[in-house]
Parts: sequence; C-alpha cells; structure tokens
Amino acid sequence: MIVDTLQRWIDDIVDTGRQQWALRLVAVATALGAIMAATAANGRWWPLGLTVVTALAVTAAIRPDTHASLAVITIGVWNWQATVDHVDTPWLPVAATCLLVHHVVIALSATIPIGARIPSDVLVRWTARTSVCAGLVVLIWALTVAMDRREAPGNGALTGLALII
Repeated sequence: MIVDTLQRWIDDIVDTGRQQWALRLVAVATALGAIMAATAANGRWWPLGLTVVTALAVTAAIRPDTHASLAVITIGVWNWQATVDHVDTPWLPVAATCLLVHHVVIALSATIPIGARIPSDVLVRWTARTSVCAGLVVLIWALTVAMDRREAPGNGALTGLALII
C-alpha cells in the first residue's frame, strides 16, 4: 500500500508540466518570502520556522490538494503576530501579499489535473483578481499607517472608509 502511494506520487512528479512547476516554485518562494518579511520587520532570525515552512511549502507544492498550505499560512500569520509589533512597517503588505499569492497559486494548482496546461484566459483572470486583492492590501495598510501616525483624535470618515474597504 505504501509502495503504491509512493509510486503514484513519483508518477505525479514525472507527469507535472513546466507551467505547473513554475506555479509551484512561486508557491514555495512566496511562503519563504512571508517568513523573510517578518524577519526583516523584526530583525530576528528564525531558522527553525524557516526550515518548517520550507518543508511544508515544498510538501504543498508537490501535493497542493493537502492541508500543508494551510499550515504554511497559519505559521506565517502566527510568526508575524508573535514577533512584529509595528503596524506601519512596509514589510506588512509584503508578507500579506506573499501569503495571498501562496494561497492563490496552491488553490490554482490543486484545481488543475497533473500534466494539464492552464489556459491563458484562466491565468489572466486569476492574476487580475489577485492583483486587485493585493492592491487592496496595500491600500488598507496605507490607511492604517495614515490613521496610526495622526496626532489628532479619531476621524470617523477615515474609520468608515477603512471599514467599507
């Protein structure tokens, strides 16, 4: 039984096309990018977390239909929450966008059969939607920074705008 499972995994790796390998490389790179953004924001190196996230990201890239990607995102968010106290650091939208792209790429990889090419219209649509979400991440971060750095009392209009977005 284990031999059959391993053989199926090996067959899947062999059958995976270049396009899907590129997507999976992006998934691993963005997972590591999120951890490195937290490292840059707090100035402390976390080798154990980097090792764990690397192993989980590679697992998620090889088998995108597993829960390994959920663990990558959970560890990335937990690492940020536990180690970074600044809401105004420019590394925040970098980390958030890395986790967003990791999620999107793994989700896309999980929906396409091994060896299949992703149609260009699907890639364009997913890229456009992801770009809109990433833009909103940056916009909300910018509003948060603007509100955090204000010396005046709270502004209802800015708070309402942030809630609407």
